[in-house]
Amino acid sequence: MKALISSKKAPNMKRLSHILTIVICFLLLCAVETALAAVKVTLTLNRAAINFPSDDPDTVPSVPASENPMTITVRVTGNPHNNWRLQVLASGDLVSGSDVIAISNVSWTASPLPFIDGRLDKTALQTVASGTGNANLNGSVSFYFKNSWDYLIGNYSQIITYTLTAP
Repeated sequence: MKALISSKKAPNMKRLSHILTIVICFLLLCAVETALAAVKVTLTLNRAAINFPSDDPDTVPSVPASENPMTITVRVTGNPHNNWRLQVLASGDLVSGSDVIAISNVSWTASPLPFIDGRLDKTALQTVASGTGNANLNGSVSFYFKNSWDYLIGNYSQIITYTLTAP
């Protein structure tokens, strides 16, 4: 997942128009099908990128992505008794030149079950959904960015990778 933010620290950030745009590109397995024995998995996301508009951290501490919600479709067949799992991993923190914002400042809410809420991480896979048996599910995922005056203005980017596995 790639996110972009450009910024220069100003003496008084509250006086400046705080511009914060994050673009997150999904390195998807869009409609990629994997066959393992008779097991077949298909993952589809209806967004390739999300953006977080600039907003005042005093009034909007959690900025929703402009493209919310994202629809994720999970299909698992030939897997009647085994577990399956959808996970996401960021390739690093949000980066703009030498400026960095921790990727953990991006979280999501998800519904219905078995899709669950979470926060992006760059070191450990985060579960987005899981279950047992075959599946044909559509989930709604909305992303949020933890807003702060401490961030340098800029265009930040990062790649995230969704992985759908079934034995």
